[in-house]
Amino acid sequence: MMMLRAGATVCVFLALSSVASAEELDVERSQVSSVLKAASDSELSPLLLGASLASERALALGSGGYDTARKSGLFDSAAEVRVWGPLALRVGVTYSDGTRRMRPSVGGRLQLLRQGAHGVDGSLSSFFKSEGFNEMEGEIETAIAIGRRFDKYYLLGNLAYGQDPEGNERDGELRFSAMRQAGRAALGLEVRGRSAIGPQRAPNSAVEPRLDAVGGPIAMVSVGSFVLFAEAGPSAFKLQGGGTRWGIASLGGVGSVF
Repeated sequence: MMMLRAGATVCVFLALSSVASAEELDVERSQVSSVLKAASDSELSPLLLGASLASERALALGSGGYDTARKSGLFDSAAEVRVWGPLALRVGVTYSDGTRRMRPSVGGRLQLLRQGAHGVDGSLSSFFKSEGFNEMEGEIETAIAIGRRFDKYYLLGNLAYGQDPEGNERDGELRFSAMRQAGRAALGLEVRGRSAIGPQRAPNSAVEPRLDAVGGPIAMVSVGSFVLFAEAGPSAFKLQGGGTRWGIASLGGVGSVF
């Protein structure tokens, strides 16, 4: 009788362990699925803003690298939290080689279109980017993002406009990405081009680029609930009244959704 009780206890323990392991596996699969969807939808892109909100309530990403054209390091980080329905608050920090300092930014992203209802995803973003942590002069940037999924492919485009509060400096940006999910990875191409608009009248205009562009292939691989990514490609920029410099920009980083 004691042996039967002991055997029954062991069976119950093993059954409970199996259920717990299955639940943990389901949670892990759900996290992997969410982070892969965010990656393949370019929600974790180091160059673009997404057209839809992340699969979960929050996302975070960080990247770093080097640009040989500018002979400067690259650093960017962002965290986004959905605060209400289609509205998310986003904060970030970017290293600016023009000011040689870390530039914080804060703003919001509002999803206006959903592919299921409107045929495309669409979002409107607005951010204030300061010159540095101790100097609040900066720029206000507004961006429109449009994206659409075609089976395993996702195409995304950004159109952005920014200017300082006095209107001394103005610039426009075009960004594009094409991503494809392949198993536990997302592979694709990203491109960003930026141009000054009109005469630049700010005191530091001489060190600000008139034109700059960067892009190249990107690979994202899920590791648990995180995505590791790497990107490399040609870069170019032109100073006010100067020649165009060419080089290679490479970066790597990590991102996740929660």
